[in-house]
Amino acid sequence: MLFLVVNSLFILFAILNINDPDWFLWAPTYLLVAASTVAYQKKLINKKAVNILMVYLLFVFTFSFFGFVEVLDKNSDIMINMKEPKREAFGALLAMSWIYWTSRRR
Repeated sequence: MLFLVVNSLFILFAILNINDPDWFLWAPTYLLVAASTVAYQKKLINKKAVNILMVYLLFVFTFSFFGFVEVLDKNSDIMINMKEPKREAFGALLAMSWIYWTSRRR
């Protein structure tokens, strides 16, 4: 049940990011997270592919956390006392955690 709920949240995150100026970074990233966890559970991809995705998410986290994403999205707003790049970095961190947890829970 948790697996379905969290993957649905990542799909929702992808849909909500479609209207962002940097949608081309976040929508595919969140969809890739949901798709890869399902594919890994069904043994369609191996641990190496999951690890490559983790490295990609670490890169995206760093890219966002240090503000490099503001080059793509100059309309950063503040919500929940966090600028948009920090929220996006938090989303990448959540995605990394979810990928890590689902790939190690056997």
